[in-house]
Amino acid sequence: MALGAVALTSCGEESPTTLIEPDDFEAAKGEAHDAGSGIVGMPPCRALREFNQDLNLAASGKVTGTTVGIEGGGSVFAVVFSPTATPPSATEVVADVPGNVEECIKEIAGDPSRKVEALSDLPLDATGFHGSENNSTSEYAYAVTSDDRLLVVGTEYATGDSSPVSIERLLELAADRAPDVSAD
Repeated sequence: MALGAVALTSCGEESPTTLIEPDDFEAAKGEAHDAGSGIVGMPPCRALREFNQDLNLAASGKVTGTTVGIEGGGSVFAVVFSPTATPPSATEVVADVPGNVEECIKEIAGDPSRKVEALSDLPLDATGFHGSENNSTSEYAYAVTSDDRLLVVGTEYATGDSSPVSIERLLELAADRAPDVSAD
């Protein structure tokens, strides 16, 4: 799937607009990759994995995204869904996230190798979670864009390392570019 809508550069040439680019991150490794299949990564429980899989399946390819690898392992991603890809609506999907996080917390209770906590006070009235499983830590945020599409951003990195970017910064960066990115 081709990435994005077209934006004009200062030279007058056309170039694709993506939600994130390697130059956005000091620790970026290599080039950006298409995440057109939807939300990537592996949350630490079945409830959140299935939630993301269901969103990807409902989108049926009506999603545009980018993944950037990070030095030392891990990645950063951002995806935006088309307006019709998230029935009932992006707002209702975002409202469902806390319930899925709570279900996840119950699912992994008593397992010391996995942890999940809800993220709050995110920009754009987003909601999300911070989770870890064995040696991998992940953070995901779900938001509604200014044009009523679902935006999902996240980062995965080795437990014990620091995140290559704050989830707040990642969310703001992708949200700023989302209006210029087509998801159809």
